[in-house]
Amino acid sequence: MGRKAEFSDQQIVNAGKAIISEGKSLSTFAIRNRLNGGSSERIKTVWAEYVAQQETIIEDESPDIELPTEIAEKLEKNQQTAKNQLEKLAIESFKIAQQVAEKRVKSTIDDYQKKIWEYEESENQASIALESSDKIIDSLESQLDLLQSKNEDLIVKNSKLMGKMQANEIRIHQLEDKELELDKLYRAYGKLEGQLESLRK
Repeated sequence: MGRKAEFSDQQIVNAGKAIISEGKSLSTFAIRNRLNGGSSERIKTVWAEYVAQQETIIEDESPDIELPTEIAEKLEKNQQTAKNQLEKLAIESFKIAQQVAEKRVKSTIDDYQKKIWEYEESENQASIALESSDKIIDSLESQLDLLQSKNEDLIVKNSKLMGKMQANEIRIHQLEDKELELDKLYRAYGKLEGQLESLRK
């Protein structure tokens, strides 16, 4: 008998949406906690499929509108100008950032990546521990069922044995009574034999 609860794809997706709407960090472990159970691997797969589906829907819903040539050319020119300006600004900002705080930025990034790695590792270990606990509990429940079944068999056998013991006790009492009667008969026979012997003399 298994303890692990099974949840539908929609329940898993709804749990993920609820976590996002609350402004909390979304993860497989967080969804599993919200559901109070479920397989971590299945939750991860279902959520990944949902995200991919949403991206496809967004792409499909993108309007395909053909602009007039004059507007399209101006738009393309403006986009190129904005792109060039953004690239220039990005390069200048990057150079300044490198000159002023390269070590600090690197240290901050390393610390952030280390924290992410530690969080992911903790989540992975927690998921493994939960899965292992589920298996142990399932095994213990199976053993308990087996012990209960054996206990029921022992109760039945014990009941039969008690019945036999009671029957044997009754039989023993009957044999004891017969033994007493036989002893009386032997004594009576002895007396008669003595009387017979006296008469012969």
